[in-house]
Amino acid sequence: MINRRANPWIGVYPFEGRGLIINDINLGVELNPEMAEYIEKLWQPKAEKGWKSSWIAFIDKFYCSSADKEGYLDNKSVVVIASAIPFYYVDGINKAIEQGKNFAPEQGYVNCLSVGFPTATKDGKVIFQRRAPDVHCPNILIHEPCGYMTSLAFASRAECDKPEHANDPRLFNLETQLDFRKKEIADTFGLEAEAVIYEPAQDCLAAGWLTTEMYFSTTGKIDASEKELKLPEKGEFFFVPFEYLKDLINNQGRLSKINPEGYRPEDPREIPLIDESLVGLIWGYEKLTGEKLDIEETVDRLGHGGLDIRVMDTSFRKSYVFPTRF
Repeated sequence: MINRRANPWIGVYPFEGRGLIINDINLGVELNPEMAEYIEKLWQPKAEKGWKSSWIAFIDKFYCSSADKEGYLDNKSVVVIASAIPFYYVDGINKAIEQGKNFAPEQGYVNCLSVGFPTATKDGKVIFQRRAPDVHCPNILIHEPCGYMTSLAFASRAECDKPEHANDPRLFNLETQLDFRKKEIADTFGLEAEAVIYEPAQDCLAAGWLTTEMYFSTTGKIDASEKELKLPEKGEFFFVPFEYLKDLINNQGRLSKINPEGYRPEDPREIPLIDESLVGLIWGYEKLTGEKLDIEETVDRLGHGGLDIRVMDTSFRKSYVFPTRF
């Protein structure tokens, strides 16, 4: 468990190339009375406007081993046990964390699951987009698109809240969810989906002080150069060359302490990243660029700069349990 802290923080569970298995047991989530009342009050105005609450995958626990047909454990897989949680629960718990409510989870995040991948162009640049002002971590650059493991990946917005979707295997299927994001990237830049390729193996699971949620992390590439992409009329896009990435990463200790709202640096190495983007760059650096990055040294450097990154032990037989009551 990662407790709330005064300073910026990230918790990372590295998978080190092992396979990832997600099993749905649908334990569900319970709310304490204060949290339940708070969430319902927040959601009521949106519900009255016709908003739908999709289903989001939610991690209950994971353990670093799997069993073969004879029941023998091996160290080649990470097994995640997951459930489903309504989006409006996630939204309310996030708001409680941000507002410092005394009933907010002490771990400082809600353990729902997201997927995404920093994406590199064929001319050696990583694509970033500034988030919209109405999300819970606004005005901070992030690789896009990324987002929840959601029923919206396979159901229309009008039907995404149907109860049966909480048990749909596609909610917990990484390929389904990553293909959904892959298509979003292609559509954003006017390309066919085949132009976007992602690494199916996940580098890690993580959570941080800005996303206040959990996320898997891998990397991707797009078969186009910056000049070949058709940029949407709306939105702010940035293309950071590979040669700037180490400086960008190392600057995040200092940048984690600034107020990012309204901060608009001209130097791309001074871009403040949300923790999801930073984790994706650090643990995916070699896959993105083909060059080595000393992760231990990088984590230590960022710590001296004021960003506390705790790398969790995910050796064979280690396991972690996350709360299902808030």
